[in-house]
Order: sequence, then structure tokens, then C-alpha cells
Amino acid sequence: MSVDELRAGMRGYGLTVFSGMRPERFEVEVVGTLRNFRPQQDLVLIRTTHPILAHANTVGGMSGSPIYIEDKLVGAYAYGWEFGNEPIAGVTPIANMLNELRRVRRTPAGMIPGSSAPLPIAGPSASAGAVGSVGHTLNALTTRRQASRAPIATAHGSLQPLAVPFAVAGFSQGGLRFLAEGLEPLGLVPLQAAGTGTPGVIPAGTPEHFEPGGSVSVQLVSGDISGAGTGTVTWVHGDDVLGFGHPMLELGEVALPTALSRVSWILSSSRRSFKIAEPVRPLGALVQDRPSTIIVSERGQAPTVPIRVQIQGNDPSAHNTWNVRVAYHRTLFSRLVGGAVITALETAAGDTTDAGYTLEARVHTRDHGVLRFSDVGVVTGGPSSLSPLNMSFFEGIERLTDNAFQPVRVDRVEVDVALRWQREFYYVRNVALSQAEADVGQTVQVMVSLGVHAGRPVTRMIPLRITREMAGRELEIELSSGKEAVPDMAEPEDIDDLIRNLTTSYPNDALVMSVRMPGQAAVIRGRALYNLPASAMDALRPAASTDGAEALINAQHTVIPMGRFMIGRDRVRLRVRDLHD
Repeated sequence: MSVDELRAGMRGYGLTVFSGMRPERFEVEVVGTLRNFRPQQDLVLIRTTHPILAHANTVGGMSGSPIYIEDKLVGAYAYGWEFGNEPIAGVTPIANMLNELRRVRRTPAGMIPGSSAPLPIAGPSASAGAVGSVGHTLNALTTRRQASRAPIATAHGSLQPLAVPFAVAGFSQGGLRFLAEGLEPLGLVPLQAAGTGTPGVIPAGTPEHFEPGGSVSVQLVSGDISGAGTGTVTWVHGDDVLGFGHPMLELGEVALPTALSRVSWILSSSRRSFKIAEPVRPLGALVQDRPSTIIVSERGQAPTVPIRVQIQGNDPSAHNTWNVRVAYHRTLFSRLVGGAVITALETAAGDTTDAGYTLEARVHTRDHGVLRFSDVGVVTGGPSSLSPLNMSFFEGIERLTDNAFQPVRVDRVEVDVALRWQREFYYVRNVALSQAEADVGQTVQVMVSLGVHAGRPVTRMIPLRITREMAGRELEIELSSGKEAVPDMAEPEDIDDLIRNLTTSYPNDALVMSVRMPGQAAVIRGRALYNLPASAMDALRPAASTDGAEALINAQHTVIPMGRFMIGRDRVRLRVRDLHD
């Protein structure tokens, strides 16, 4: 039934799941129609009648519940007011939702959108994907979505899409908080209000297909922990399923795993009531995430990536091995992985005791081999205080899956964390030289005094050979921790350059001695060149082109393994006598 046929006072019904897996009926009355509520979209206001809705009012998770007048489908229950104390909801017209089925897909055949992965999605209506990934970082997307979803500041609030309850299970508080920071601005509200279900076990009586009024979940995380956004199916046509009546994340063409879900309870809240639900049968893939609807293909298959976190050096009775599978979308992937790692550390090793750690991560890619990342550090608040934002592998995954050069497919991620329950680190106290002046050919000893927690200072001697290039100079010698020293690298020009940069760093358990040398240095075509004469720079940087070398500080770097996490830096100067002195 079209919006033009509706009149205030007309009565009908809706379908949704209040408990379990089968839809139930609730009564509705048309209140009125808001013309052009959204661009090119009207909104039908309805009053609902049901014992649960009498006190729950509007309910997150009911988004998509089909609304019928005279047994004809009008649209999807989709909008409400926060803090509203009446069961008044907004309905997205079915015509706007059906229009999305006719949308021409932009992405090349054989590509999965959002994942940057050349994998097919089964089904005639799902052969698409996004090759480019520039400009869609999580930060940029959340900023845009916050602006588009923010209610207009009025005394009585604003009619807005019902937030999708993102029910999570098995997450620690820190993991949930980390996840919420990335997902809540997109309209997903993480709720510790679900279960993970029993892996591989589908409850008896579970439907085999989506049905109008039934629950549909978009499952971003599964395994030892779970996370799924739940809404309701509006209409089913063959393999195509329409739902929500508003976007989930408004990602456009996408490929995210979906599932049938079971509702345990509807929690009434003065701010916004919501369904407590958990996925029970994986089925299909979300292929369109549009302003008026989501579209699920029952035969769709979305890419997911297994994540394994192994903790060593911990109490053997703890749950030290975690296996999780997360959706592979370039915008969401790193945040989902980070939430899983935090949960594993916080749950298995939640002590606030000082601890040293070594984190080794292996990111298995389909076309670029295994990328290895290593972090060594000390945490005074215990392993649970570790943040992925300070881990090199997290930055590597974030930049790799959202790079500007070409799609990269991640097949699996393995993270091994070795714990040592003590505050083991060195910090640089001071630096001294065995002599204030030196001649060419001599070896000067650089003496570094290192502080040790609850111990006496340690002195390390580092030899520095004086070469002819140093003659007549006053050298600046800097000693710094590997974490603070940054290797000389050029801006990446292709995916191989990017991978090299992401996997190149000085060890955190090493000292780096940098000696500033005479002459010049530059990076060009991804390579660093040192000890260049002045004339070389003129040739490498032609005046008529910007495609040339970039100047570097000409320095000699020496890495000294220390076996402990290093902190701090210091510098000293050495005068090298001229050869003719």
C-alpha cells in the first residue's frame, strides 16, 4: 500500500519477535504522514498496541518489523524518539526500500565490497566489491556518521533511526570499551547482553530461512566472543531480504556475515528499549547498507578472518588460547581484532602486577606472504592495560587493509604474547665518552649508564670507530631506545613499499646509536642513500620536476641489542681532530 492511500485512524498490525524465534503480531493505528521527512522519503507515524510495547514504547531491534494496513505491506517500523513515553514509531515506506533492489551495483564482478578482497559472493544479485580504499578510514567514517546521525538539538529531541543493538558476548570491559569507541559513533550500540551460542549447534526449531517479522543479525564477531547487530526482516523475495528500514552503518555496497537470531528478552528503558538477542544460525550476507534499508542475500557468503591469540607465561589454569572469527571489512577489521586481543589479555591475565611482555604477531596475506610484527614492553598496570593503539601490528593491519594502492586480503592473524611477571627494563641515565677528542683511526668508547628497576645501574661500552669522513668535525652522538628511534624510510609508492615500511622498525629491546655525519643523505624510489656529495643532490632533485629525492639527515645508525625494553635517550659531542692538526 502506498503512503498516499493512508489516512489517520486506519488500523492494522505489525510482526516482530518478542521472544524466541517466531514473529508475533502487534496492533497499529496510523497517526499521520510526514512528507519528505528525509530526502525523497516520507515517514508514516503509527501508534502501537501490545502488552510489551505499552511500557517499552519504541524498541531497538524492532527496526524492520513489517507494518500492514488492510493486510497490505506499508513499510518498516524504523524510527522513534529517545526518552519518548508513548509507543509512537516512524515507518519507512516499502516503496523506498524496494527501490534499493533496483540499484545498479558499481563494483566489479568477482569483488567483495568493503573487504578489498577478490572473492565471489554466491547468488545472482551479489557479485560486487570495492577496489579502492582511499578516504574511508574508521576515523573519517565515524566523523561523517556522527554528523549525519546526531539529533537536532531541540527541547523535545529529534525523531531518529532506532539504534541497532549490537549485542556482544564474551567481551571484557576493556575490549567492549575499545569496540564501542569505534562502533557507537556509527550507530551501533555495544551491549553486553547476549551469548555466543554453542559453536556448531543450531537449536531445535530454528527456521531455515528468513521470514517477515523474524530477526536478522549482522554478525561481525563469532567464536570465543561474539558481536552481532540485530534487527527485523521486512520483506523476502526469493533470496533477497529487506530489513531495518534504515541503515546499519550506511556503508553502501558491503559484504558482512548475517544470521538468524533468537530473542531472549525486550528490556524496557526510559531512554530506548532494546531486544536482547543472539545469533543461532549463520545464513547469508549483508550486501547493501542503504539509507532506507539493508539488503541481505540468503545465498551470500561474506569473508571472515580467523584470529588466534595465545598467551604464554601465564597461569596454566587460565583460558590462554582464544579463537575468534571477525568480519573482513577495511573500515571495521582492525577495531574488531583489537577488541579480541584486549579481551584475551584482560580475561586471562587481568592482574595489575608489573609485567614485561613480548608480542609477536603474524598477519597471513594471500598475495604478500606473512607479515611479522614484534613488540617488547613493560606495563605497570598489568597486561590488561595494554592498548592495541600502542602495538605495531595493530597499526600495520589498519594501514594495510585501508591502503591507497591495491586490495590486500588477510587470511588469518596469529598473536602470541609471552609474559614475564616483573618490571624489567633499562632506562638511559647518562652518556659519557672515553675521551673528549679523537683522531682518525682511533676507537672511542661510548659509555652508557643504564638504570635498572630495584637494582644497581649498569654500564655498557659501545665502540665507535673514527673514520676519515669524520675528520675536522664535531660529531653529535645520540643514544636512544629502539622504540624512540625511527628508521629512515621513504614515503611508499606502491604496496610493497608500504609493507616494507610497516614491518621495518628498530627493536624495542635495543639501543640505537646515531652519529650525525658530514655530507648529505636522501631517499628516492623507496631507498635511502647516505654520504652523498653536494653535487649529487642537484642531480637527484631536478628543478623542473617534483619527482625527485627527499633530503635526510646523514647519520650512521648502530643497533645494540640489550635484552630488555629500553626507555629514554641522551646525546654527547665528540671533536675529531683534522688530519693536518
